[in-house]
Amino acid sequence: MKVLHCLNSPHVGGIERLVIEFAIAQKKQGIDVSIMLDTCKGQYYNYLLEQEIPILDSGIKGGWDFNYKTYKQLKKQFKAFQIVHLHSFSVLRSMSAKHSKVKTIYTIHGLSKNVRKEERLKYHAREFLKKWFLNSVDVLIANSHYTLDLARKHYSLKTVKTKTILNGIKLADYTPNSVPKNHEFTIGLVSRFTPRKRIDRLINAFNKYRNIGGVGELILVGNGTEFNTIKKMVKGLGLENLIKMVGYKTNVEDYYNAFDIIAHPSDNEGFGLIAVESFLYGKPIIVFNDSGGMKEVIQPIEPYNIVENEDEYAKRLLFYENHRAEIFKASKNRIAYAKKHFSIERMERDYYKAYKSILLR
Repeated sequence: MKVLHCLNSPHVGGIERLVIEFAIAQKKQGIDVSIMLDTCKGQYYNYLLEQEIPILDSGIKGGWDFNYKTYKQLKKQFKAFQIVHLHSFSVLRSMSAKHSKVKTIYTIHGLSKNVRKEERLKYHAREFLKKWFLNSVDVLIANSHYTLDLARKHYSLKTVKTKTILNGIKLADYTPNSVPKNHEFTIGLVSRFTPRKRIDRLINAFNKYRNIGGVGELILVGNGTEFNTIKKMVKGLGLENLIKMVGYKTNVEDYYNAFDIIAHPSDNEGFGLIAVESFLYGKPIIVFNDSGGMKEVIQPIEPYNIVENEDEYAKRLLFYENHRAEIFKASKNRIAYAKKHFSIERMERDYYKAYKSILLR
C-alpha cells in the first residue's frame, strides 16, 4: 500500500508531530509511506529526515496559490499513490487531489473558525471551497466525536462517508514517583500561548484558589502570541512570585515529572493531546466543560476533573492540594488507560482499516 501524507510544514505543533509519528508507525507496519511538505522549515524536519521517510515538495506557496504548473505537477505526483491523506486545506492541493482521481482521505483535526484573525471575505471564500471539497472526499475522519459533530454542521456533511478515529501518541515507559513530603504543591501547564488556550481562565482560577486557602505554585511552560498578555495579567494580580512563566522548553518531561497535577483551561479543542500526555505521566488533568474533544479523553476515567467555571476549577485544585496522596495512588491506572486507548499503534491500525475499506470499493 502506497500512502502520501500532506502537511504544510514540519513546524512544532500537535498536528505536525502527530502525523510524523503516525507515518513512522505506518512504515514499521510495512506501508510504503511518504510525506509531502509545502516548506521544509520547521523544528521536526531533521527528525523526519532521520526516519528515512521520502519527503516530497508540493511547490505550494501559500493557501491561495493557484499556479497551474504546480497544479499539474501535484496531480502527477498524487497518481503515484493509492491513498492521498490530507491533514489541512489548501485550494490547490485539494483540487489536485480531487482531479487526480486517487482515493483521498481528509482528517479534520479541528475547525479554524475564530482560531485566528483573518479577513472575513477570505474566510468565507475558503470555507465555501472547503465545504465543496470535504463533501467529495472518499472518507472524512475526525479526531473526536466533538470535531465530527462540528464539521457535520459547519460543512453540511450529508453524503460523504465519515468516521471518528481518536488520536494516538508515541508511548514510552513512565514510572510514576510519589512526591516527597516537603515538595511544594506544583500545578503545571504545558501549552502554546494562543487565544484558544484560554490561559487567562487558569490565572483567574489560580488566584481564586489562593483566596480560598490554596498554597503552592503554578508553572507555565510554553510561548506564543499571548505570552506578554498573560505576563501582564499575572503582574496585575500580584502573582509574579507564585506563577513562573518559563517559556518554550524542549525538556518538557522534566516539568511533567515535577508537576503534581496538570491544568489546561482551553476551550473547543479538537482533541487535546495534552490530556493523554498527562495521563502517561500518571498525573490528573483539570479541564473546563467546554474543552471540546479533550473531554472525551478524560470523561471515561476522571469525569470529576471536568468543571463548569473558574470557581469550580479553584475548588478542584484545592482538593488535590489537600489529597496529594490520591494523585500517586491513581497514577498507574491513568498510565494503563492512556496506553490501552491512545497509542500511536492503535491509531495506525484504525486508519489502516479505513484505508482498506475505501480501496475495496
